[in-house]
Amino acid sequence: MSAPARIMIIDDEERIRQLLLDFLEDYDDEFGLRSCESAEEALLELEREQADLCIVDMRLPGMDGQAFILRAHERGLCRRFVLHTGSMDFSLNRELEAIGLEEADIFFKPCDMEQMLARIRHRLNSNGARP
Repeated sequence: MSAPARIMIIDDEERIRQLLLDFLEDYDDEFGLRSCESAEEALLELEREQADLCIVDMRLPGMDGQAFILRAHERGLCRRFVLHTGSMDFSLNRELEAIGLEEADIFFKPCDMEQMLARIRHRLNSNGARP
């Protein structure tokens, strides 16, 4: 049996972080979970232990989700991302597309958690070896 995939949840709203954790904890044989309330905190945590996938809120205080994704990817701290945003007008730009993000990686709050779970599994299985 392989080790659980390391997933980091980054969202400044405690309630949202907890909802995601509670849902994904049901799959603890698949996922090892951590969470942070800011991009800056998440980068420090990822320096200690990389993640296989990050679930990222796009509107964060301080460094926003896009800046976090680009920095984490550039540093090799995480290479797979799923976006979780309340911004209904959010769309991918060239920088995010260039590192492999697709429209299917965007989930608008509130989202269907089963669909997000399917996308997480897809991203973990389709993007090569873990960092």
